[in-house]
Amino acid sequence: MKERHNTNKITIYDIAQALGLSASTVSRALQNNPLINEETRLKVQDTAAEMGYVPNWIASSLRKKRSNILGLIVPRTSMYFQSTAISGIQHEAHKYGFSIVIGQSDETVAMEKELVHTFFSLRVDGLLAVASMFTTNFDHFSPFIRNNIPLVFYDRVPIDFPGYSITGDDFKGGFLATEHLIKQGCKRIAHFSGQLTCNLYQQRLAGYKAALAKHKIPYDDSLIYVHNLTLDAGAEAARQIFALDNLPDGLFAANDSSAVAFIQEARRKGIQVPEQVKVVGYSNDLSSRIISPSLTTIEQSGYRMGEKAVETLVQLINKEDKIKITRNYVFEVELIPRESSQR
Repeated sequence: MKERHNTNKITIYDIAQALGLSASTVSRALQNNPLINEETRLKVQDTAAEMGYVPNWIASSLRKKRSNILGLIVPRTSMYFQSTAISGIQHEAHKYGFSIVIGQSDETVAMEKELVHTFFSLRVDGLLAVASMFTTNFDHFSPFIRNNIPLVFYDRVPIDFPGYSITGDDFKGGFLATEHLIKQGCKRIAHFSGQLTCNLYQQRLAGYKAALAKHKIPYDDSLIYVHNLTLDAGAEAARQIFALDNLPDGLFAANDSSAVAFIQEARRKGIQVPEQVKVVGYSNDLSSRIISPSLTTIEQSGYRMGEKAVETLVQLINKEDKIKITRNYVFEVELIPRESSQR
């Protein structure tokens, strides 16, 4: 029977004693140092696992002045765009030798503030953040700026706050979606928007307005529905639209979830898409391909945005020439036409 160890007290010195090695050799082996041959490294790592050794990464980061850990704050990991961005972030971070710790704000400013404080206390090497839909004051991120800890926002970003940002071209996305509906014959186009305190939804609405203006279609504020863009909120907004005497002939939704909810609610009400109402979403979620009719949408490259966010953060961590780092990087977007908007 193997001896049971008290895992609360296991140190590299215990492992060294068990193997007859020096503590420095054990330390290097646990860090995959190339100076340690593979046989010794594997023996040390197997013994450490057997004894229940847990490295004190906080103490280690204090000694090395680097944790090799990046913090990541997102509104909800269940959002398709965020899940694809996280995949890109993890892939790119691993390439550079960093681990990711993810915090979910659940679209609340209070939780976002708590996560910022936690990551600052954990001494992460840098922070990636997507603001909640309701964040208007970004002062809680200031400790990172004051202490020169790299901070990169992506997708939902502050408008007037120092730092680096990675976004999609949301104005162009809003314009492309709305103009596509106009070219399909729509003249009365509703819009589902997220909270207009958020840069992303401001820009998509601005693109919507610009397309209407280009084609000389009057802007009607009563056709703008501001909500949190969930399935439930999209369904409720759809019910409000279907109660109107004058039904819109088009809908541009600022995400795919609310567009899918609209299509589902239309089916329940016996309203035909695209014959009576043509629909365009945003993000190219998996749901946009599964729903019937399939959903026309805007592709915004979540995976590549995640990769770019990490690349920028690592450049800042490594103190590369800041002049060569794009402060506000903007990805192109693309319209993906499908059945929901066809003539």
